[in-house]
Amino acid sequence: MKIRFPGSVLLLSFLVFACTEERPYKPLPAELTRDHACSVCGMIIVDFPGAKGQIHYKNGKIDRFCSTLDLFVFYNQPDRPANIAAIFVNDMGKADPNHLHTYWTDAQKAFYVYGGDVMGPMGEALVPFSEKEAAGRYIKEHGGRIVSFGEVTMEMLRPDVHDH
Repeated sequence: MKIRFPGSVLLLSFLVFACTEERPYKPLPAELTRDHACSVCGMIIVDFPGAKGQIHYKNGKIDRFCSTLDLFVFYNQPDRPANIAAIFVNDMGKADPNHLHTYWTDAQKAFYVYGGDVMGPMGEALVPFSEKEAAGRYIKEHGGRIVSFGEVTMEMLRPDVHDH
């Protein structure tokens, strides 16, 4: 009688590994309510107009922001958490200003209009769009320029410095 133990152990090990492999956490945007305060300034998020933001972590925690400016102030800190799973901002090309929670886009892929004539609740607005064409239409009406997520710097976020 032959025992095929080594092959069985190898197959069993493969199956256990395949079934327990960690899958990437892909969160969906969370609804914003009056129970949510901004993680930077503490303001009730839904009490103010303009684009909002949220950072989701791999452990399920969420930081919410009353403005894209506060989101970027938080994100651009040298000690920001490293376990970020997703970042969302409102898509202002599609969002109804009265119901912003319904249209979200990936913040790292969005096109931001910086330096226009619209101010956010915390100062300079970074108005996000999922489509570059929508950002262009916004610029024709309000001015500014398009920047990507990675181009936003702390200098741009300071209210006393305006290098539009």
